Amino acid sequence: IGGNMNDNCPFCDRTKVAERIVWEDDSFYIIATLGQISNGGYVLLVPKNHVPCIGAMTRLEIELFETLRQKISLAITKEYGVAPGIIFEHGIVGQTVKHAHLHFVPENFDITARILKDFCDSEIKILFSLSELQNLYTQKQKPYLLWKDSDAHFNVCWNPPAPSQYLRIVVAETVGRPERANWRDMDPELDKKMWTETVVRLKPYFL
Repeated sequence: IGGNMNDNCPFCDRTKVAERIVWEDDSFYIIATLGQISNGGYVLLVPKNHVPCIGAMTRLEIELFETLRQKISLAITKEYGVAPGIIFEHGIVGQTVKHAHLHFVPENFDITARILKDFCDSEIKILFSLSELQNLYTQKQKPYLLWKDSDAHFNVCWNPPAPSQYLRIVVAETVGRPERANWRDMDPELDKKMWTETVVRLKPYFL
């Protein structure tokens, strides 16, 4: 699928993520993230095609992406005993890497109340699928925050005035590890230990 690349993008340069790859095919990576807010098990689902956000993906990419999303959630549930966990995307709002990537954090907390409070003036909508996100993004072409916690559905907040890494900050504060909010500030040795262990533990689910 696709083939767009950006020479300056860390997700477009496989050598920058190779150690952290849990699984890959021609179109997607599953990567253990830098900045393990949870004590391991925190991964990203990343399209290899260089697109700015999930909403900008093609319909076929979205369908494949959705299948992988469900597989990742199942693997995290089985290995870490956490269901459904927290899933989110900075859809061009608060991104530090300008390339679509969906976060999976094996923690069970409600982050929706905080987001609704922070952005009470923004348009927020419940989504029943990522295909619905793609349809709306095609119409609106606006930045967004996307998230899912214990609720059965995704939520999207359109064009909120969110700071960099906003959803990471919310998750880190909610789970009681605010010092891990910024992945650049994580203790690199501790982080490497956790993401290395994440790769080892989750890889068998994708063989």
